[in-house]
Amino acid sequence: MIGPRFSAAAETYDRHARPQLALAQSVVAVLPEMYPEQILELGSGTGQLTRLLVERFPEVPIDAIDVAEKMVAHSRAKFKRFPQISWIVGDAQTYWGGDRYPLIVSSSALHWVSDLRKTCENIFQSLEPGGTFALGMMLQGTLKELHDLREEIAPEKTPLTTLPTYEETSAALEAAGFRIERKKHSEEQILYPDAKAFLKAIHEQGVTGGKVSAGNAPLTRTELGRLVADYQENHASDDGVHATYETATFLLTKA
Repeated sequence: MIGPRFSAAAETYDRHARPQLALAQSVVAVLPEMYPEQILELGSGTGQLTRLLVERFPEVPIDAIDVAEKMVAHSRAKFKRFPQISWIVGDAQTYWGGDRYPLIVSSSALHWVSDLRKTCENIFQSLEPGGTFALGMMLQGTLKELHDLREEIAPEKTPLTTLPTYEETSAALEAAGFRIERKKHSEEQILYPDAKAFLKAIHEQGVTGGKVSAGNAPLTRTELGRLVADYQENHASDDGVHATYETATFLLTKA
């Protein structure tokens, strides 16, 4: 389950969330000149995107939704001096607040949903006509080095599902009825001190253990040791080890 996994990472997530912060910045950067009356943020997590929204729209009410109860509690305490933010435990796949919003945003969250198209359809219904939806997504190529090594070391334990591709995401958005106004597809390599630090970082973000990172059985101590050693050998440079993050940012409207 996504909620408990990210609840457990509430206190440690931000220590390692450089790629997620960069994606949140990309989501805000793609927004047009506007000052909406209300904002819905889906998958608010520890509030990386929320903070950027408050800076951009200082007095606009924000409904910040996240499926992880401890993430919501953590962010509510961290942002207690911002009364315009309502922190709500809810699932982006089904959330309906009773009103349509002029602006909906999401970053580093919707790639975890079980049915992306239905989630996009739900968001479309929550957006008012003429409204704007800004989306940042992690895509299938994210952590590809780790996934390739895991498949080599323990092929019978390969995760059953993967993150969506850029093409699948674009298709789901268009099928839901959105018009794509702008889109950016990119790939970046992030450096970590070494392989152990990298694996610790993604664990403390709640990334490990999910449907796209855990197989039908956990790696044994021997397999995990080989994974660390092989990652260090295959993906090291003078500055550390690298990991790939594939992302996309979309600016969408509802005609």
